[in-house]
Amino acid sequence: MKVGVLSTLLVGSTFVVSSGAFSPSSLNPSSQTFRNNASTLTISFSNLAPYGRRQSNGGSSTILHASNPNDNTNNSESASSSSSSLYQTIPTKKPWTFGILTSGFPPQQLLVPVVKFVTFTVWRLMMNELVTHDDEGRFVRESFQAGNDPAPLELPSASASDDVASPRYKLYLGNPCPWCHRVKAVMALLDLEEEIPITMLIDDAEKASKGGWILPDPSPKDLQSNNIANELLTGDLAGVYNYCYRDILEEGERYKGRCTAPLLVDVQSGKIVTNESNEIMVLLNEYARRKREALGSEDDTSSAAAGVDLRPVGMEKEMDEATKRWFDLCWNGAYRCGFATSQIAYDEAAADVLKGLEEMNTHLATNNYLVGNTISEVDLKNFAWVTRHDYAYTVIFKSPGGRIAQYPNIASYVKRLVSEYPQLLDTVDMPDACGSYYRQLFMLNFGRIVPYIPSVREWVAGL
Repeated sequence: MKVGVLSTLLVGSTFVVSSGAFSPSSLNPSSQTFRNNASTLTISFSNLAPYGRRQSNGGSSTILHASNPNDNTNNSESASSSSSSLYQTIPTKKPWTFGILTSGFPPQQLLVPVVKFVTFTVWRLMMNELVTHDDEGRFVRESFQAGNDPAPLELPSASASDDVASPRYKLYLGNPCPWCHRVKAVMALLDLEEEIPITMLIDDAEKASKGGWILPDPSPKDLQSNNIANELLTGDLAGVYNYCYRDILEEGERYKGRCTAPLLVDVQSGKIVTNESNEIMVLLNEYARRKREALGSEDDTSSAAAGVDLRPVGMEKEMDEATKRWFDLCWNGAYRCGFATSQIAYDEAAADVLKGLEEMNTHLATNNYLVGNTISEVDLKNFAWVTRHDYAYTVIFKSPGGRIAQYPNIASYVKRLVSEYPQLLDTVDMPDACGSYYRQLFMLNFGRIVPYIPSVREWVAGL
């Protein structure tokens, strides 16, 4: 008799052989010899520790579990206890099933391929509805840029008291979205939250009329403002888009494009400035720069934003090139892995992510930042990606490479960023951000089970 798990009632001992099946050669209660084609294993039961121990035999790992030799418990009780530790009693109340796999009808050889085909077909249809793909299953990120002018627009000065009381602009951001996160990080580092109010959207596709974002209850500050239309404060993000396009839509017509965030709106005119994260970051940085120049506070160290320029003049091209490179390899590479609908599409994306991780780790071995000698917009874009890599992208998107802690230079870089700019830690709720991928992208997680996700502070501490 060949066994992988053996019970010897003579001594009340059990053990598990993890490296193949062994055959007992005798029934000696004090010692036992087991053989298979690869090796021979001899166990002396009298020498076992009370709670078992791990032994090695010729490279084979064997886990031994034994009862205390001095224990007077009878053998039947020991056997029962051992069984109950491995198996559970069948519940009296359990989910109803058809019992197809146990009944044998239809035959398994027919059932399994049919179920696989139907499941895969439905999944691919849902994936194609969610995002755009090419004919080989590669995820294609479309531009849904909206606004009066795609060119960056300068933000007006907010030095006048009436502008401060009634802000001209409003930002719509969602915590789970990395493109929103990068914008929120800019707002935090440049200390602009009081001048440009932020509406934090809620991701709830079941309540949204279109897309996945709904608006929270208006803040007291919003309600006190006289220049904000109600459509910009209540409902969902689709309603904001409909209102901003009211002049070009026919009566009763709704905006047909995708309703994406981040979104920067001029609340005085009720028009969209832009919904492109890179443009919003440029606009905010230019605004902060002009504000410092107007106030003559370049040397003012009383503000956390003093002297912070995330896009220094003369370095624009270098930053745009870095943004393009890390976007292709890592930031969008993770999404290309997750939304791939063919093996070739996934393999290409996974190779890019692995390449990006290695290149970034190598670069940060001799550089404190991704571009230049100070923090820049590129670092904030990267921070939004890196905080989602471990607990969202590597799991639900199957993005390869392992944990960030496995890349010591990237890990040190993240710790340095939050040490120098601790306000970054307050720019993301990591359990909510990463958990949203599991809750909302049900076509990638049919069970909607959300794994354990630490806070951003816990995550950084573990790097």
